[in-house]
Amino acid sequence: MDIFDIDQALPYLKQNYVLYCLDSKVILYLQDSMIVLYNEQWHSRIKLEDFLTSFLNCHFQLIEQSDSSISKEKDDEYYQWRYHHQ
Repeated sequence: MDIFDIDQALPYLKQNYVLYCLDSKVILYLQDSMIVLYNEQWHSRIKLEDFLTSFLNCHFQLIEQSDSSISKEKDDEYYQWRYHHQ
């Protein structure tokens, strides 16, 4: 599988691809102008500008093309439910 730098990764993110960062071992994709980061232990969202500076020297691999299976509505619904049941 091809390995590429942040300059090559950015166009893939803008085309809704899901990427894997080899250096920090996170899965990432673009959603609502934010970069969503997933790891085994945590997940987070960061601004695109913060992603560009934080992941500047990282290496990426393409995982798959994202589709509508990641639903913001379902995500929000889950976190609302989780918040009320903690």
